Amino acid sequence: MIPGKLVRFLDQYANVAFAGIRDGALVPFGHRVSGWQVSVDQRTITVLLPDEFLERVVESLQQNGELALTVEEFPSHETYQFKGRHLRHRGLQDDDGDIVDRVRRRFVKSMRPIYPDVPEDVLKAFVSPPSLAVEFEVLEIYLQTPGPGAGTRLVPPMEK
Repeated sequence: MIPGKLVRFLDQYANVAFAGIRDGALVPFGHRVSGWQVSVDQRTITVLLPDEFLERVVESLQQNGELALTVEEFPSHETYQFKGRHLRHRGLQDDDGDIVDRVRRRFVKSMRPIYPDVPEDVLKAFVSPPSLAVEFEVLEIYLQTPGPGAGTRLVPPMEK
């Protein structure tokens, strides 16, 4: 189960994400993420992916099934990685656009102090419109924030 602190991080603060997958031959491949949503039971995350390379994403998920989602709050660089297993994928639903809009607003807000003169449309364009939703079961969570604890597994907890 995803701890409540990390659910809040994903729902309220995180503004950048990247998905990593591997195909049947274990060749890695990365993909931008437009948005994400934690399930009510806090066991799965649905990621919303833009068009680029979607055929390869679906093929790799069907072959290997593993997915790693790295999510960050920029500019603090508080970062977590969620590793798990692909459950299903689907086309977009009506409320998926709202999820992406929330991420886009958080991203623009975080960038505005750094780039005060950049037009808002340019900043908004960083978060691409999604075209596919992928749900995966979260099996492990790692702290990836730069610093001495980076790489520490949070879920399941490391044995002492």
